[in-house]
Amino acid sequence: MFRIDSIAEAEAEGGVKKVYDELKDSMGMVPNVFKVLSLWPEGLESYVTMIKGTMFADTKLSRALKEMIASTVSRINQCDYCLGHHKNFMSQFGISSTVAEQVVDDPQSADISAAEKKLLAYVEKVTLHAYKVTDADVEGLKEIGWSHEEILEATLVTSLFNAINRFADALGVQPEA
Repeated sequence: MFRIDSIAEAEAEGGVKKVYDELKDSMGMVPNVFKVLSLWPEGLESYVTMIKGTMFADTKLSRALKEMIASTVSRINQCDYCLGHHKNFMSQFGISSTVAEQVVDDPQSADISAAEKKLLAYVEKVTLHAYKVTDADVEGLKEIGWSHEEILEATLVTSLFNAINRFADALGVQPEA
């Protein structure tokens, strides 16, 4: 299933079992991207805490927009595992399947707002060339209406999914059976 060992649900104990049980309660399953971290219980717990606080919490950005960001990052990084999940999550959180496909194919021609297009262009720049982000890039987001808090959240979600894409691909995480 992965390039490294992992702890199966039936064999989970202690902190790993606790996390698996919480995931099953909230998501109905334990996604493989969590299972691959099971050999490091503290890392797994930290990762779940970060995901809950970033993606699942009620924050300035809507869950639908966070899913657009996750999908954009995953498309750029060619992480099929994450792209599949987050494209589906876009639809679960209010984005039509047609628009979700458009966002995945080309956010700049998708049927989304000009502000969302500008934010996703920023997400792309952070993903590909974070060191090239300028004051003007951030000012442009503010000028179109994004708050400091929203820019911070978008940057964190972008950074988080760049990390997730890399460990999912490096460790061979595949879609759930």
